[in-house]
Amino acid sequence: MNVTDSSLFSAISHPVRRQTLTLLMENGPLCVCHIAEQIGVSQPVLSRQMAILNGKGLLHSTRQGHWVFYRLSPDLPGWARDILRSVARASHESASPSRRTSKKTAVTCPSIKPAPLHLLFLCTQNACRSQMAQGWAKTLGMGFVEARSAGTSPHPEGVHPLAVCVMDLVGIDISGQASTGVDRKLLDWADRVVTVCGEADDACPVLAPGIKKEHWPIADPDRARGSSRDIFEAFCRTRDEIGVRVRDLLRRIETEEGFPDPPELPAS
Repeated sequence: MNVTDSSLFSAISHPVRRQTLTLLMENGPLCVCHIAEQIGVSQPVLSRQMAILNGKGLLHSTRQGHWVFYRLSPDLPGWARDILRSVARASHESASPSRRTSKKTAVTCPSIKPAPLHLLFLCTQNACRSQMAQGWAKTLGMGFVEARSAGTSPHPEGVHPLAVCVMDLVGIDISGQASTGVDRKLLDWADRVVTVCGEADDACPVLAPGIKKEHWPIADPDRARGSSRDIFEAFCRTRDEIGVRVRDLLRRIETEEGFPDPPELPAS
């Protein structure tokens, strides 16, 4: 479901929904009992408001045993995340010192911070495609994955400025990332390796047993020719293609890790 500005503004107009969204952005995934305790409302009241958020496409949920954990939807666009960050910042600044102190959790559901799955994206220079993939995965993974990227021959000048620019247009900041060379330590860290160019796929070292690998044949936008506009649009197309592939990968990971579809939230 596509999130519109009207649906987001409608969601944050209610204090319980607004606090739920900002809490999940900063601390998700969380179960209903944790959210209710943190914002100080009953679970029935919270469930009704979360049903509205779910209906607007703002939430994503996964089941762990008897418990269902909620986080922001991985499809939430960058502009919506920016608005929620601003709302959260304003709430912190206006809160009294006593309200800024985290409450002690008295609920009995299990750990809300499962160990993240390690994703490693590889390309040749680690300047464009793998950097975009890392940015997408860090943003959409929402704590369920930890993403890094590397190159078989990292570019000495680092991340391509146009890669930074086009990712910033969708609300993802990769300006702090750096071009890194792949080594055995990094490969052993990974649970899953994704190569995003043919050269990296051919040069990828042998992986340890249990590490999954897949290849995405994505054209290098830095090899695009034509006017400045043509090259810029090539970077935008690459960004969008990688975003689609990362979303699909995260959905497959959830399925492969054994998370069934969660039950429906109560009707509003």
